[in-house]
Amino acid sequence: MKHTFLLLAILFIPSLHIKLHAQKEKYNLEVTYIANEGYLLKTDHHKVLIDALFTESYGIFDVPEKDTVDAIMEGTTPFDHIEMHLLTHYHKDHCSPELMVKYLNKFPNIKLVTNRPALVFIDGDQFGFVSYKNQFVELTPEQNRNESKNVNGVYITAHAMKHLSFFRKDIDIEQYMYNVAYTIEMDGVQIFHSGDTSIENMKIYLEQNKDWKPNIDIAFLYYGMLNTEDNLKYIISTLHPKKIVIMHVPLYLTKEWKSKTEELKKSFPELYLLNKSASFKKFVSDH
Repeated sequence: MKHTFLLLAILFIPSLHIKLHAQKEKYNLEVTYIANEGYLLKTDHHKVLIDALFTESYGIFDVPEKDTVDAIMEGTTPFDHIEMHLLTHYHKDHCSPELMVKYLNKFPNIKLVTNRPALVFIDGDQFGFVSYKNQFVELTPEQNRNESKNVNGVYITAHAMKHLSFFRKDIDIEQYMYNVAYTIEMDGVQIFHSGDTSIENMKIYLEQNKDWKPNIDIAFLYYGMLNTEDNLKYIISTLHPKKIVIMHVPLYLTKEWKSKTEELKKSFPELYLLNKSASFKKFVSDH
């Protein structure tokens, strides 16, 4: 089941839309939750997927429903006329190599925006994947650096923020996993997607990129980045988001994070946790 936001419009199940303003004009942003960190983002003239094609989650995270995967692979509404698929990093709860190959093969005009390590991982799993190279848009900045590209009128910046750490016997087992966060600007709407980074890694990145002055309309953030009130305040003071979507919550923590979200909303009302059983709401613009 898909969930989309609706702002200043009538709510239609199963979609919920957020209408955002950019500068002096009004722009629509429709956000359809797929699973985990996967979303469909649609503005007036663009439609992109991010971290949306996968069927595994290591038994811990949300996965797309079969009919959602089928709709993406067939390109049926609302997954028709997709321009590109962005991938933050290669983990199987973000990307299925097999599905990605089939998807690019079926839709030769769709671009895959990702980094070289992710491309290498997919090619290692699906021999010959490099034959789709004309559909690749590679953005691989050095750690704590960024790289930007205009892709069909969508301005994308990849921010190389280190993947969050997991330690086993004092060894960070994620130290070789390359992650990028994205800022995506389309039709004047500025979107931030953190991928799997941490608040500590984001602070390091911002310290080394003081010239970056984001003014984000909607920020999609790994849940661990918001686990304290101080972290939320930091996010607000640096990204300046108008709305925040919490993502990648393990299934076993869903109940806890529903309660935590309500607590954090006392400080930042435009905070949302999406899952397959999310309630439908109508939002009012704060512009």
